[in-house]
Amino acid sequence: MSVPRIKWDPEPDYSPQALRLGRQGVCVLWMIIGTDGKPRDIKVARALGLGLDEKAIEAVQRWRFEPAMKDGKPVAVQINVEVNFHTDRTDRFTDLSQKVQAGEPKAQLEMAKAFLESPRLDDQQYAMHLLTKAAGQGLRDAQFLLGERYYRYPMAIQDYISAYTWYALARRYGEKKSEAPLKELTSKMTPEQLSEAQTRVETWKPTPAK
Repeated sequence: MSVPRIKWDPEPDYSPQALRLGRQGVCVLWMIIGTDGKPRDIKVARALGLGLDEKAIEAVQRWRFEPAMKDGKPVAVQINVEVNFHTDRTDRFTDLSQKVQAGEPKAQLEMAKAFLESPRLDDQQYAMHLLTKAAGQGLRDAQFLLGERYYRYPMAIQDYISAYTWYALARRYGEKKSEAPLKELTSKMTPEQLSEAQTRVETWKPTPAK
């Protein structure tokens, strides 16, 4: 039986967040190549994140193949393909990753912002992890953004206590944009919730960098 052969394979686009960071690598996709030479049932076998996996799928959906042949007839088969993403800004991503690993809060915040733009849940979870680490070191921009995520962009349900805590800490470090959402939250929270949030703010201490 012959294997499918690529007839047309347009290059994938870059996601804005991956391009900004200079992310590169290979996304591996599993798929069925039908008797018409069109890919279907495309699934990610090895992910890159930052929206690149979705861009890889979008590109491969446009690919066209000579179908596999058996006994002179086209047959559907499962294959995997590699979709390559390359950019001349790879040093930027490597440098930022090293700073994140070293525990630098500004690098953690920048990386988190990029991963927050990804549609993948695991990317957003990683972004929240980085944000929490940066906020924990007293970076007010990260604290304010955490407040926004817990208040305006909830993952499951709104967490008023966490939102209030991070907004208030950002205000403590000089973030004036916290005033409006804190006022809104105060009118929405129960006395018990407000008391818990204020206790968290009063007892909070920054964590040392890694």
